[in-house]
Amino acid sequence: MTDHSPHVTPVPLGHIQVSHLKGQAFEVTVRGHGAVTDQPVEAGGDDRGPTPAEMLVMSLASCVAYYAGRFLERHQLDRERLRVMADFTMADDRPARNAA
Repeated sequence: MTDHSPHVTPVPLGHIQVSHLKGQAFEVTVRGHGAVTDQPVEAGGDDRGPTPAEMLVMSLASCVAYYAGRFLERHQLDRERLRVMADFTMADDRPARNAA
């Protein structure tokens, strides 16, 4: 029997490593790039970087900015003043998380 399914090139899996640094701080690395997450001082951290919940919102906002920029570029529109702002609220109860 002949396989008529289209040939699909496998996409390499991404790899993210998170390593404990000190206290509430962690280093996150991907493709040789690093970032530090931490908690604010009032939450027991040293405020060495954004919290993981803040990084989640940062990731979403930067993704929106990237694809909006690609749209503008594709249509020969100026990206110079492109800005994405994202507001979020933390949930009042535990576990700590972004509210829905």
